[in-house]
Amino acid sequence: SEQPELVGGRVTDKFTESMYVLANEPSVALYRLQEHVRRSLPELAQHKSDMQSWEEQSQGAIYTVEYACRYERLLRAAGLCSQAEVVR
Repeated sequence: SEQPELVGGRVTDKFTESMYVLANEPSVALYRLQEHVRRSLPELAQHKSDMQSWEEQSQGAIYTVEYACRYERLLRAAGLCSQAEVVR
């Protein structure tokens, strides 16, 4: 009969090979991907919401600056204020 160490080594090798095949099974990969998406999605959704809020705030600030510049040009064109008054 074979020595127990050899039999044990072969059993261990077969077990390791089986675990490797199972761990790399496409359905397991899809499960891991699904779990990753499930864990990551709430944080990504929050980032998207934050970015949209910042974009809205930025657009509001840009509109305000453009409006002020346009108004300042109209005042200067009408002679109602000078460059020095605008700077103050």
